[in-house]
Amino acid sequence: MAKDKLVTSGYCFILAANFLLYFGFWLLIPVLPFYLSEIFQVGNSAIGIVLSCYTIAALCIRPFSGYLLDTFARKPLYLFAYFIFAMMFGGYLIAGSLTLFILFRVLHGVSFGMVTVGGNTVVIDIMPPHVEAKGLATMA
Repeated sequence: MAKDKLVTSGYCFILAANFLLYFGFWLLIPVLPFYLSEIFQVGNSAIGIVLSCYTIAALCIRPFSGYLLDTFARKPLYLFAYFIFAMMFGGYLIAGSLTLFILFRVLHGVSFGMVTVGGNTVVIDIMPPHVEAKGLATMA
């Protein structure tokens, strides 16, 4: 009977990780344009291009994320991608050039794409089949 519950400790950990992931993402979004214009003195169009590298990288990795999560162990791959995601926040601060900042932005997008797909996959693995829809709806 305990295996039929939706709310378990593993599910709560994934929810907390997902909350922190999106909290960090949305906390950074309004600050980056100002940071780019003040530190690297780039114009508005360049700021848009640099910031879009994140989204493009996340979109490009997602089709391959499922394959990687099925090929390798899911939990370590999820934790590795989450670790890279967290480290990239510090990478922005140490980027000495715009090129390095763009590289960090792409790595941040790749790790974000992997973490979002991996989080949903890990949740499906730990939930009973009859509550998967409810559990995934809560994750979104």
